[in-house]
Amino acid sequence: MIREVRREELSTCADLVRKSFQTVADEFGFTRENAPRFTAFATTEERLAWHMEGEHRLMFLDEEEGGICGYYSLLLMDHNECELGNLAVLPEYRHRGIGGELLRHAVKTAREQNCTVMNLGIVEENTVLRKWYESNGAIHTGAEKFDFFPFTCGYMKIMLQKTDKLNFSIIEGADRIDPDEVVRLLKTTYWAGNRSKEQIMKSMDNSSCYGIYLNDEKKLVGFARVISDFATTYYLADVIIDPDYRHRGLGKALVSHIVSLPEYAGLRGLLLTKDAHGLYEKFGFESVEGRAMTKSPGLR
Repeated sequence: MIREVRREELSTCADLVRKSFQTVADEFGFTRENAPRFTAFATTEERLAWHMEGEHRLMFLDEEEGGICGYYSLLLMDHNECELGNLAVLPEYRHRGIGGELLRHAVKTAREQNCTVMNLGIVEENTVLRKWYESNGAIHTGAEKFDFFPFTCGYMKIMLQKTDKLNFSIIEGADRIDPDEVVRLLKTTYWAGNRSKEQIMKSMDNSSCYGIYLNDEKKLVGFARVISDFATTYYLADVIIDPDYRHRGLGKALVSHIVSLPEYAGLRGLLLTKDAHGLYEKFGFESVEGRAMTKSPGLR
């Protein structure tokens, strides 16, 4: 659940931001000595208090399982622009779609404040993060090197013009997706229409699962799952969009989200499809004539 930060929670939020950005510091070799102004070392309760009381930033946190696990702030600026600050998710809560939910909440909040542009900064060398923001609609606008940072500051922005597109969230994890809704969707397909509920639930339990929910209706309108050894190969399966919501970009958004995840970076992707080649070709999948083989259940 995403909600506004209370004053007494600033210490917890500062600790969350430091822990989240520490993984970036560890990956790229930033230390308190060579990068004292980096977020992992410079964020304090006092600094967040200034954001709240001095700059009047809008500040939000995400609570999951009774604990605070995510955070971001918005600084409202002139000319209907805003700046996204310190979007952070604790390491143990990552790869569950929480970062995407926070970003979409920030976009929605910024639009409600009549902002037309959301600016944000990244470590330019962090290509995985840049790709993630780009998959969520951000565009890269430039970079600048400062003497007091051992890295290059990258700049991105998200355009916030009003849109009639669906307001949705991508959720990760079988435990967060209603299996009855997955059964409903898969029963509409040619490949899984005859599967039992028990089969579908077992397949979810043994896969990495992803669902698209409409935020306004709390309705599952898309699903996919991935089977992987996380070393060489992943298999993308059961990609389905509710028939009533097709041709509105949801399938593209779901596949884009999955193939952009860092756990699948550098792995070979596999899938089977009869009629959706055009969708998957946009993400680098190619048809391979004479190489794919399948074995039907029950044949020895």
